[in-house]
Amino acid sequence: MTTNQLPVGTIIFDDVSKRYRLGALGTLRETVAALRQASSSADNPRRSLWALKDVSFRVEPGKSLGLIGPNGAGKTTTLKLLSNVTRPTSGRITSSGRISSLIELGAGFHPELTGRENIYLNGAILGLKRHEITRRLDAIVDFSGLERFIETPVKRYSSGMYVRLAFAVAANVEADVLLVDEVLAVGDSEFRQKCLARMDSLRQAGTTIIFVSHNMYQVRRICDQALLLVHGQPQFLGDTAEAISTYEKSLHLSAEENRDGESALLSDAPGAMLISGVMVLDENNRAVDQIDCDQPLTVRATYYTPQPLVDPIVKVRLVRSDGTVCAMAASRYLPDLNWTLAGEGVITTQFAPVQLVAGRYAVEVRIIDTTDSLLLTSGQSAWFTVDSPGFLHETDRGYFVPNVRWSHDALEAELRTPNGNARRGA
Repeated sequence: MTTNQLPVGTIIFDDVSKRYRLGALGTLRETVAALRQASSSADNPRRSLWALKDVSFRVEPGKSLGLIGPNGAGKTTTLKLLSNVTRPTSGRITSSGRISSLIELGAGFHPELTGRENIYLNGAILGLKRHEITRRLDAIVDFSGLERFIETPVKRYSSGMYVRLAFAVAANVEADVLLVDEVLAVGDSEFRQKCLARMDSLRQAGTTIIFVSHNMYQVRRICDQALLLVHGQPQFLGDTAEAISTYEKSLHLSAEENRDGESALLSDAPGAMLISGVMVLDENNRAVDQIDCDQPLTVRATYYTPQPLVDPIVKVRLVRSDGTVCAMAASRYLPDLNWTLAGEGVITTQFAPVQLVAGRYAVEVRIIDTTDSLLLTSGQSAWFTVDSPGFLHETDRGYFVPNVRWSHDALEAELRTPNGNARRGA
């Protein structure tokens, strides 16, 4: 499955399919009988499950691919095929370089061993020699933030501590390919941001990343492109934002078709929720592509959630085309705003006036759980232009146009000296 002819860090899936046979085997006689009947049972849809069907993609060194889709879509199966945990039923997988994987929480850890001992164990599983692990040990422990607990058996670790240690090992292997499956759904917000920053640095250093998550913000943040899988079959491969838009539209359509129950695509995702659209409107409720800085701007975010969400935090960010966040409004700073999001609804935020300096902008809306630690969904508006007369040619114009009042009072028959003392003029 590897080749020395490809650049290190290249991943190729060529028409790959993976079939699992349903049902448990019992005695040796039953096992032999089942193997003899394998060809016939393979054609029986009740006895076979195609976890993947005819999947093809290529990832170049230093690039990142997001795998998105509902549970059971085949995302984790794809990672297991890449890490040689299982083999494809048909098709060919080609990879080049050392692969480090973080697929299942605590995989490769022994509960009776300490954190330090598990670093050596997990590092060995990932292909490191003992002296290589020793050289990286301090960096791994420091990244995990578990210095106080490194001599404690991991059976006493929380799920968040498991993730910290596992990610710290995987991120310090100096692998050519890093496989990450939904691990950032556990742990505190600060550590998730630390992991995202680490993956950014790995990408810049040339590491290829295959990233699985239900968190679309993280997928947007990390991935150059994305593959949408549904029931094991590829539905879209390409630009990350377009792939996420395609996925969210399919979720919305699924919800509309099944109004009396939960969306089959959406309900099984952790923190199931989606923002189906973000619109930017002027004072006449017309869609905006250009607006003056002294005019009001209204943001309307349409959402859908199959389960009620009590007291979420909504953040509306005004983002400039170079990625700079110029302003943010957050619902958490309004103590009297108690709401529950359920079913379909619209969240409206008004900036009156918008007050941005001239430039190209978009609005990003994020919905976060009540603890402000888990981002559930995010959406972005189309780009629009803000005009701010008088500030077009300023090089130090800042981020926004302040609403100020000017005044001038003449000091008759009086001059001020540089030291501030007054003297009578001639």
